[in-house]
Amino acid sequence: MKKLFALIAVSVVTLFLSTSLPAQEELFDTKAAEEHFKKGLELYFQKEYSVAAKEFKEAANINPNSAKSYYFLGYSYYKLGMLKDAGEAFEQGYQLDPYYSPIPPAAPAEGVKTQ
Repeated sequence: MKKLFALIAVSVVTLFLSTSLPAQEELFDTKAAEEHFKKGLELYFQKEYSVAAKEFKEAANINPNSAKSYYFLGYSYYKLGMLKDAGEAFEQGYQLDPYYSPIPPAAPAEGVKTQ
């Protein structure tokens, strides 16, 4: 009987905790992070690497799970000749998503069969 009571108590506590805690994604203001990321991209492609790096860094600070923010922070640092910082940013991005690519997958060419 004691084992049954303990099992029920543990189940209730687990259920309570799982429904009362927000999901990890909800802990970050992803909209604000995305705004900084987009601004960073604009600046990056205007060759304003220093200011772009600040935007990417802010995006990563707001949402530390954003691999793309770290990758583009790395690209910005690389363009500025800050190779050690670039390597650290790339490493952080890789740790978050080793398969991230800034280039979207290309659509197959017309007439090319895919499996």
